[in-house]
Amino acid sequence: MGLEDTLAYYNTRESVDGQWYAFIVDAATGVTIGHFNPALRDRDPSLRVDATGYFYGDDLLSAKESGSWSSYVIVNPDTGENQRKHTFAVLHDGYIFASGWYEDE
Repeated sequence: MGLEDTLAYYNTRESVDGQWYAFIVDAATGVTIGHFNPALRDRDPSLRVDATGYFYGDDLLSAKESGSWSSYVIVNPDTGENQRKHTFAVLHDGYIFASGWYEDE
């Protein structure tokens, strides 16, 4: 399975399991290239602002090979409501692979 097949899967709603999903960012451009939500793919990285107005883009793009955490408020696909999400992101081979969990409110 190569990058094309990986993106073909993660760019679909079938890749989502409740609140759980992964997404992929091109580390060189900062653009999300793999995400089930087409509104979040292929857009300007400067638009990575959460529902509270917090710019979480720098947090996400600072991911290292050892990984890093970031937190922001975004729609939980399981509930359809804005919730705080804690995302773990790992840099690998020029891409950032990320997934996280939502806080119960």
